Amino acid sequence: MITAVFFFALYSRWIILSAADDQYGVDTSFPIHHNFLTQSAQLDATKSVFGHHRIQTYSEFFSGCLRYYGKMNKAYLCHQHEEQRLTLNKMQPRKMTNYTDVGFVKTKVSDDVWKMIQQFWKKHVDRVDGNIPWGLHNESWPEGNTYTNHWTSPTKLVPIMVDPNATEAIYKDVESQLRVWIPQATSFRRSNIYGIRVYTSGSILAPHVDRDPLVSSAIINVDQRVVEPWPLEAYDHEGRAHNLTLLPGEMILYESHSVLHGRPFALQGEYYANIFVHFKPEFDPVQASNDNGEL
Repeated sequence: MITAVFFFALYSRWIILSAADDQYGVDTSFPIHHNFLTQSAQLDATKSVFGHHRIQTYSEFFSGCLRYYGKMNKAYLCHQHEEQRLTLNKMQPRKMTNYTDVGFVKTKVSDDVWKMIQQFWKKHVDRVDGNIPWGLHNESWPEGNTYTNHWTSPTKLVPIMVDPNATEAIYKDVESQLRVWIPQATSFRRSNIYGIRVYTSGSILAPHVDRDPLVSSAIINVDQRVVEPWPLEAYDHEGRAHNLTLLPGEMILYESHSVLHGRPFALQGEYYANIFVHFKPEFDPVQASNDNGEL
C-alpha cells in the first residue's frame, strides 16, 4: 500500500505518522458504525477499496464468536456485545470534546523509562505460569466480548503494575508528553495503566472508542515478533482512516474517548506486546467556561 506522511512539529521528540494515500472512512475495513452482515449500505465502499476480503474477514471473525460461545448456549452474548460496540462507536465521539486538531500523534518513550520497561519485560515474559500474578498468563475477557478474537487468538498479560517503580515512571513520562500535546489542560488525572498485553498470531482488535475516564491515552510498544507491521487503524477528527505503525520503544498518544481505533487486520507473526496508559485531562473552571468550541 502506498503511504503518505504527516509531520507534527509540536515537539522535538515527535516523529512521522503514516496513512494510506487512498483514505477511506468508517465501515470500510471493518464494521464500525454498521454491521456488514445485516446492513449492506457500506458494502460497495468496502468492495471498492478491499474487494470481498474484509467482508470475509469479518464474517469469519464474528462466526468464531458464535461458534465458541454457542457451545455454552451463549451465542446471544456475541450479538449483544457487537451491537454495544457499534452503538458506542456511533454515538460517543460526537458527544466528546476534542482537545487536539487531529486526535493522535506518534512519539517515543524516554530513554530511562524504556530501559525500565525492557528490564521488566525480559525478567517476567518467560515466567509462563498462570498461578503467579507476575507471570505471563491468559487474559480474561467477558463472555461474548467482540473487541478481540480471543476465541482463536488468546491475548496474554504480563502485569507491569507489580513493579511500582516502573509503573510510576511510565505514568510520569506519558503525562509529561501529554502536557505538551494538550497544553490547555491544567492537570491530568490518572485513570489506568494496563498491560503488558501480548496479542498472539491472528489477533484482531475491533475498532472502538474507550469509555470515560479513559480519555487521553498512550499505546507503548514493548516488543514484537511479526512478519509484517501490524498497524493501528485510527480515525482522525475528520473521520479519515490512518494506519499507524510502531517499533519497540515508540508510542502513540491519542484521544481514546473520541478517536476510533483498532487493529482490524490480523496479526501476521508470533506476538505483539503493548502497554496502555490512560488519563483524564482537567481544566481550570474559568478557562473551561471561556472555551467556546472544540478543536
